[in-house]
Parts: sequence; C-alpha cells; structure tokens
Amino acid sequence: MRSIVFCSGKGGVGKSSIALNLGLLLAQAGKKVVVVDADVSMANLALMMGIERTPITLNHVLSGENVIEDALYDGPEGMKYVPAELSTEKLSRADYNRMKQAVVKLEKDFDFVLLDAAPGWMQDAKAAMNSVKEAYVIVTPEPICIADGLKAKNYLERRGTKMLGVIINMALNDPTEIRDSDIKGVMGMDIAAKLPEDLEVRRASASQKPVVLRSPNSPFVRALSEMASKLAGKQVVAKQPKVKKGLIQSILDFFLRKGDSSGGKKTV
Repeated sequence: MRSIVFCSGKGGVGKSSIALNLGLLLAQAGKKVVVVDADVSMANLALMMGIERTPITLNHVLSGENVIEDALYDGPEGMKYVPAELSTEKLSRADYNRMKQAVVKLEKDFDFVLLDAAPGWMQDAKAAMNSVKEAYVIVTPEPICIADGLKAKNYLERRGTKMLGVIINMALNDPTEIRDSDIKGVMGMDIAAKLPEDLEVRRASASQKPVVLRSPNSPFVRALSEMASKLAGKQVVAKQPKVKKGLIQSILDFFLRKGDSSGGKKTV
C-alpha cells in the first residue's frame, strides 16, 4: 500500500493529468488504484474522464454527510476514483481532518492511493499533503514555478513526508529552459520523471478522454510509463486501443470469409 500526493506551489503545471494517467497505467499493470480529486475547490478529475454526474463527492465526506466508501466510483481500466464537487457550497462546512481519515480507510483496500492536491498553500492543499506518506512535487522548467515548488517540498519535508522526487512537466528541451541539473540542485532531490510538452495531452483534455486511453503511443505517455514501471516494480506499457475497421477493410473481410465458407477455392 502506498499513499502519494501530487503537489505544486502553483496551478497549471499538469498535476491532474499526471495523477490520473499514472493511475490508469498502474491499473493496467494489475494494481489496485484509487485516484482522489483532493482539489475540492477546483474539481476537474471527473471532467477529464467525461463524467458529468457524481452525486456523492469528497466534499460530502469532508462535510460529514457521507463516508469515503460512498464517494468511490468505478473508472476506466479497473481504476477507482473519488471526485470532488464543482459547487463550492459545502466548503464552509468542510472539516479537513476528515481527509486524512478517508485516506487511511482507502489505504486498507488499495495498492496505490493517489491524491491530486490543490496548488499553493490553502487549507485544502495542506490537508492533502498532510494525509499521505509520500509525495511528488511537480514543476515546469521555469524559475517562478521551481521557486514555488521548493516551498511545497520544504513543507512536506518538515512534516516527515517521504519525497519521491521532482517531476518536470511540459518540457520543450529549449535552451531557455532551466537545466535538469539546476532543477535537481535547487530542489535538492532527484528528478523522478521528465515529461514533454505534448499536444496530445491538450487534445485528450479537450475530448475528455485520458491521454493514456486516447493516445497510448504519445511522447507524454511513453515517458509516464517509465515512471509507472518504477512504481509498479515491473515494466508498464500502455494498452493499445482496438482499431475500428474502415469500410474497405470490412468489405475485404466479408469476401475473405465468403471464400473460406466455399472451401477456399479460387474462381478463375
């Protein structure tokens, strides 16, 4: 069992995409995985999967109306997920101590409990960081993001969280970007993964279908698969989608089947 938070000092670094798609890769590898949308004020996990209705959410759990088991839903590839709510109505009644209690319950049933934390230092972000045993800090290769990421890392270290490394996301390998060695030096920890800027991630978001399912051969998924392999302790490769046959191929298959049914004889 492992509980891991994906956090950052600022928004827009791709935490949700990484947590969701990494969860799907681990689920494809046969692991029992639950991804928790712990960004209770800016929910987006369910939307990324094209799911519009989740009657009970983490917000209900934090307000004391439901238990975490009530907010557990079936996702793709056997992965489970806990959504947050788009409405902020229940936030005034939220008791963030309940997030830790919820994670402890989930730890009993899953190999991996992955939390997509809110960015920054608000109460919900700290609650997610306080609820897990391990953490990744996600940054983009630019100065402001790295400075904010360092604050997140320092907060986690002060509370004794095991740091799994820094994930560099949206990398272009451009000369103007901060070098990997400098990021490693500033953050004071190893680079767990370097994920490229990939148009397929944006397309997946727009189509509300995770990029692991939509474009399993994309550069982002290939890089993320290496990270999943380290976590799973075995090689993880994204499953290939079933390709629908085109009209011409369907017609050819029809005549091939017809030929087989006549004993395989060719007509001259």
